[in-house]
Amino acid sequence: MTRLIVLLLFAITSIPAHAQLPAPSTWVNQRGSLLSIQTLDAPTGTFTGTYVNNAPGFSCQGQPYPVAGVVSAGKIAFYVNWTAPAAPNCKTITIWNGRVGDKTIPTAWTLFYVGSDWKFHKMTGRDVFTRR
Repeated sequence: MTRLIVLLLFAITSIPAHAQLPAPSTWVNQRGSLLSIQTLDAPTGTFTGTYVNNAPGFSCQGQPYPVAGVVSAGKIAFYVNWTAPAAPNCKTITIWNGRVGDKTIPTAWTLFYVGSDWKFHKMTGRDVFTRR
């Protein structure tokens, strides 16, 4: 029985990255923001794409920003440095961590920014991305 459990765990954690997070693919969260996965290196699980923020109450909306991340064993982490050549510099970085499901990616995020007091601050929240 122990051997069967070990084999099942190995099979679950050995799912290739491209099977967990197809490229290309597009995901939308509950605030209407878009995560587009454009490239995925299957052996390493690293991916790149764009993120378009459409969340009410946040700046840097409607513009694509580069996103980079990694997916492995059903876990995902990605970040956006809110600077881009053709978009406003929002002077923030957001990092998401979560799990990849069949049709959703539930995540927790942390946004780091420099306030008007020139000190670093952070905000946290949760997003659930659904595959389009």
